[in-house]
Amino acid sequence: MKKLFLKNFGFTFIILAINSGFVNSQTGYAIQGVNVIPMDEELVLTDQTVLIKDGKIESVGPYSEVKVPKDYRIVNAKNKYLMPGLFDMHVHFFQEQYTNHLGTTESELKMMLANGLTTVRILAGHPDYLTARENVKSNQWEGPQLVVASPQLVGAWHWPAEFKNFEVVNTPEKAAKAVRAFKGQGYDAIKITFMVNRECYDAIIATAKEINIKVVGHVGPKVKLPAALEAGQQIEHMDEFIDMLLPDTSYNGGQSVSDMNIWRKKAWATVPVLDELKIPTLAQRVKQAGIFVTPTNYFFVSSFGENPTEDIIKRRAEFGFIPKSLLDERWKNRAAFSKLEISEQDREKYIRIRRKLVVELWKSGVPLMAGSDSPEFFLVAGFALHNELEELVNSGLTPFAALKAATVNPATYLNVADVKGTVGVGKEADLLLLDKNPLTDIKNTTSILGVFNNGKYYDKATLDGFLESAKKKFSNH
Repeated sequence: MKKLFLKNFGFTFIILAINSGFVNSQTGYAIQGVNVIPMDEELVLTDQTVLIKDGKIESVGPYSEVKVPKDYRIVNAKNKYLMPGLFDMHVHFFQEQYTNHLGTTESELKMMLANGLTTVRILAGHPDYLTARENVKSNQWEGPQLVVASPQLVGAWHWPAEFKNFEVVNTPEKAAKAVRAFKGQGYDAIKITFMVNRECYDAIIATAKEINIKVVGHVGPKVKLPAALEAGQQIEHMDEFIDMLLPDTSYNGGQSVSDMNIWRKKAWATVPVLDELKIPTLAQRVKQAGIFVTPTNYFFVSSFGENPTEDIIKRRAEFGFIPKSLLDERWKNRAAFSKLEISEQDREKYIRIRRKLVVELWKSGVPLMAGSDSPEFFLVAGFALHNELEELVNSGLTPFAALKAATVNPATYLNVADVKGTVGVGKEADLLLLDKNPLTDIKNTTSILGVFNNGKYYDKATLDGFLESAKKKFSNH
């Protein structure tokens, strides 16, 4: 682990008024006495003043050396911590999991913001989400900046189709046409999900490269990992990684517990023969492909590896934010998986393998991105990103590396590192103010005192109000 350097300038702090609520982007801010975690390297700049004007950082320096303009609002941040706002690179909205439009999207965005998320990638597109993206951009809605992938490209669809966030592509011609159409409609990436065959996959990749749009998402058993690595696809969930640990490609048809196979007893029967010694070589292969990986490990570990009791689930802070109309489905899914009767030994090995994959990818230099896949199962957007950061540390990453997965790495992947992901002069003031240092304990990312986003400052009282309002909204649906 890198040594953590502290720069202490030892200046006396003058207590000033704390700004409350939020105001428009024309107001300047001075965050005084704060410890800055810039994230461009592993250090803390102590007792700093950060000046913000028109939504951008105009100055970072020692408290006694920075002159604050008279009309700037003062944020007293003595002994607090300032870091870049968080990215969640794999999020969905509640409404796509219900047959009727819930009308909760705006409240969900506020809930994400209250959890320190300032940029979020939505990975199952819909025209409603393009509207939401513009509403946030124009300051009509409060929430993180949205990056919206296309509706899911699938080889087949066996679920209710009332909320159409998918497109069936079962021929190369349909696949190419869908890619062009979604690029034209303004989506930021092309999302692949279930049962896409190799011919359609190749058409998606070729067309996307031709018109310059990224391809993200799942890797299915009809495509397999080597093809996805060669294509340079950005991979979610580490799909097909575990399958590469089988004795050979003929064992169980080369399929283990990736993607939808997580629901199949026959796939779980392969867990005892998975060879963990293959993981370092696999990680090097992924590194050579030059791709970014979003493990979404908290979702898989907590939902399929661990076996929490109903009481434990209900006592989680986020449980009260799940719309009542969705709870029956959540409990039914949990009961359906329980019927597979996976042994404790196989569960433990499954968790161990997923964590080893993550840490070996990191050690090999593969850029990891934090993604929650909320609100699957009992996960809730915003809350689940902090769970994912903790899970990355549980896998063996340092807190700094975990934070990079939610700041620097996503900004780099999205080609916005010049304006986001670190704290520096000229960068957008997407910032998270914390009570405690997340470099000493990753759980401290939840000690949120304020968020700067889209030219505004939201104090703790405002953020708490967002959460309370969201909970009430969801309780009526």
